[in-house]
Amino acid sequence: MALSNLKVEVADSGPCERTLSVTIQPEAVRDEREKVLSDFRKKARIEGFRPGKAPRKLIAGRFAEAIKVEVLQNVINAGCAQALEQEKIQPLTRPTVQKVDLSEDDELSFVASVEVPPQIKLKRYTKFKVENRVHTITDRDVDEALENLRDRQARFIPKEGAAEAGDYLVIDFAVLDEEGGSQPANERKNQLVMAGHEDPTALFSHRLVGLTEGENQRVDIDFPEDYPDGSLQGKKVGYRVDVRGVRVKTLPELDDHFAAQVSPAENLEGLKELIRQNLQHEVDQRARRRLEDEIFRLIIEANPFDVPASLVGSAVRRQVENARKQYPDQQIDGEEIARIARPVAEFSIKREYLIREIAGQEKIEAAPADFEARIQEYAGQLNKPVDEVRGDFRSAEAAGQLRALILTEKVVQFLLENNDIKKVEEDLD
Repeated sequence: MALSNLKVEVADSGPCERTLSVTIQPEAVRDEREKVLSDFRKKARIEGFRPGKAPRKLIAGRFAEAIKVEVLQNVINAGCAQALEQEKIQPLTRPTVQKVDLSEDDELSFVASVEVPPQIKLKRYTKFKVENRVHTITDRDVDEALENLRDRQARFIPKEGAAEAGDYLVIDFAVLDEEGGSQPANERKNQLVMAGHEDPTALFSHRLVGLTEGENQRVDIDFPEDYPDGSLQGKKVGYRVDVRGVRVKTLPELDDHFAAQVSPAENLEGLKELIRQNLQHEVDQRARRRLEDEIFRLIIEANPFDVPASLVGSAVRRQVENARKQYPDQQIDGEEIARIARPVAEFSIKREYLIREIAGQEKIEAAPADFEARIQEYAGQLNKPVDEVRGDFRSAEAAGQLRALILTEKVVQFLLENNDIKKVEEDLD
């Protein structure tokens, strides 16, 4: 539906919002009313008349409200679309329409609000002084990782008699309510728990010392006012504990046989070298992400801008939904997760906008040659035919995602090369 003589006034109603005041001429409304009336006449079933033969006046009177609703909906939708195109506005959201007014002479006016991308004026995004905090893996780091790996290979051997400090118990337990009962959400089965943990605040663990297989008892714990977990401070909590068994933890010997069992390495020294390489890769990747985040943080500080609330809201809702899916048995505090997720979402969205803006200013693009090179790279990594991998990116969505990834990497590389980065050695946290 093309609308002639469309009148549009645009106002900034927020950092990322535009309000359009639209006026549509009476002729367009009347033409649409005639069209809708004809459609109703064709479809209406009126007693005494064949389909499509009922008088127009009868149809107009009987279906007046439904005809008016459809006319307004059609004309407003067309008016919004044409107004946005006419004013060269690219909306991020569907228009929110308010203040609809149809005058007696059929002139239609309304106000439509839409969210739009932010207007970014980049003043500075290079020559920042940034620290790249790195760490070179030490023998101590390797030894700690090796001990952790050894611990994960531990065996738990059944033991007769009472549990001593350092032993483990296989238990079913439940948090009791005031009446001594429990709810399924507060019950756990087949839990392996250490007795007499060395941490002085592990009060539940301390109460397991002395228990034996088959024992069933209630354990009451008075948590002190200064207990680290704020939800337990000053509370008395009762537990029902059913002991299924007592276990002694045994660790494997650190030798060549152990190395061959847990890795491709042929001996213990080879395992240590493999651990060193993996740890170094991990800390290097973490340092790189931290460096990139710091550069974008400085750019955002130097070039402040707002981002659309709808994008932030969608990202936050996804985080809350993901938390609920990940922990279906737990009571998730959606408001708290949203509070934590919001600044992260805002930063991520600003980063995406900055990447596109910098790419435009520096004429950085994901060229066809870059796309093909990445296909070749993936084929080599996956040991698959190039045509097969290329087929995986045949859809517009998949190809678009890959181009966005390539563009992001190229912009990030540009920023790394055009800012003053100082490498600083630090210890692992």
